[in-house]
Amino acid sequence: MSEASPSPEQRIHLPTGLKTLLLLGLALLPLGIVAISASLDQARDAEEARLAEVELVADIGARHLASAIDNAREGLRSILVDHTSDASFNCEKDAILNIGSAAQETQIAILGRDGTDICAVPDLPPASIAAEIGPEESAVIADREAERLIVIQRSADGASFAAIALTRASLALLPQPALLDRNYHVTLTSDDAIFTVRPLADPDSERDMVTAERQVGETDLRLSASFARRPLTNSERFSIALPILAWTFGALLGWFAIGRLLLNPLAQLRKAVIQHADGDGEFALSHSAISATEIQQLGQAFEKAFASLRTHETQLAEGLTEQTRLTREVHHRVKNNLQIIASLLSLHARAAKSDDSAAAYASIQRRVDALAIVQRNLFAELETDAGLPLRPIIAELASGLQHSAPETSRISIAADIDPVQVGQDIAAPVAFLITELVELAMLSSDQADIAITITAAEPKGAKLTVHCLALQQASERAEFARYRRVLTGLSRQLQAPLAEEDAGAAFTIVIPTL
Repeated sequence: MSEASPSPEQRIHLPTGLKTLLLLGLALLPLGIVAISASLDQARDAEEARLAEVELVADIGARHLASAIDNAREGLRSILVDHTSDASFNCEKDAILNIGSAAQETQIAILGRDGTDICAVPDLPPASIAAEIGPEESAVIADREAERLIVIQRSADGASFAAIALTRASLALLPQPALLDRNYHVTLTSDDAIFTVRPLADPDSERDMVTAERQVGETDLRLSASFARRPLTNSERFSIALPILAWTFGALLGWFAIGRLLLNPLAQLRKAVIQHADGDGEFALSHSAISATEIQQLGQAFEKAFASLRTHETQLAEGLTEQTRLTREVHHRVKNNLQIIASLLSLHARAAKSDDSAAAYASIQRRVDALAIVQRNLFAELETDAGLPLRPIIAELASGLQHSAPETSRISIAADIDPVQVGQDIAAPVAFLITELVELAMLSSDQADIAITITAAEPKGAKLTVHCLALQQASERAEFARYRRVLTGLSRQLQAPLAEEDAGAAFTIVIPTL
């Protein structure tokens, strides 16, 4: 079973201004996302450029260090050859000759096979380290404690070896590109030995670094270069925040413009219409200079419509007054005409030469009187338009019928009527129906006790009953067929069957009420 849809009271109704703000925000959101993405891409490109710089530092540093180690090896080979072939070998002079000016910043030693100092500087590795190196072979050792690199070269005959120590000071003096004269960090790693070649100029930046690592030549050394991660500049921050600000400003500006151009004027127009509809005076709308032209035109159209409506209402009121006056005049003339007809019938009845003629005039006069009674009550209820109450109509009708009975007859009529109201098209047939039955009872017997009752019934109906024992003999009279046709016609007008009860002593019918 599908769930019932929520009622209008259960739905959430957002203000139009908020809906407009949300729609504008959604409409501008793709542009904001594109602009923010572009700004983030720009910052990412800058970060990639910083990574490229640190990789360049690592490449240049690794190549330069590898070249320095290769030069040291070649210089040590030359020193060992000169030491073996030249008896007048001078350690310091030959070192400067083969190593170059760097020898002034380095420590050089030449040792024999048994570790005897030939040309030695203190603190270089003992002969036990060189013993593991074969003839013509070399090694690079990282001395973590002294923060230096030691390059060892064995002679071709293995009888001696030479070593040179490249200190951190000498390594820091390696040529550097001018574009890399920034805050960066360079370290060397060999096995578990790590020492810093160049420390950071700003130690605080060590928390967020970009690092690149390279192998140094054919050694087991690895050179790591690190840059402090490039922070976002103010211009980059502004370029990232600008789309958000523009998106927010655009949505708010659109919301403000729509509110001032459309929503506020529409609210004022609605308020003016409601006040005018409640009868709070003339329709008046204040036009703002910045409100939409269409809203101003709509307000002017409302003003014209209300002015035309007021004119029509005035004309309708005047027409209704005139129509009421004419209707009253018609009812008044009909009432007067019925009275004239009743008077004429009364005159003719008194001048009748036979009892049958007098009885005929009296019969016609009763029906005219019944119609006159309905007409008078209709005229009295014309202002209220609430229908005709049956109680006064039938009471007056019963009194008139009782007084119009022949002088030789004893007729009594009792009425018990519930307070019900009917329309004019029902009141007249009911009055005629009662008149026909009462007259039929008078014809059937000189003494008749007639009871007329109307009992309200649901929905919108009432039961009319005319009871008289004399009506049991009515079917035996020759005039009964004519009365039956009249009664049947009246029941058709009332749109209900006329039923006989109590062996013909009672006639009942259900009539519609208001």
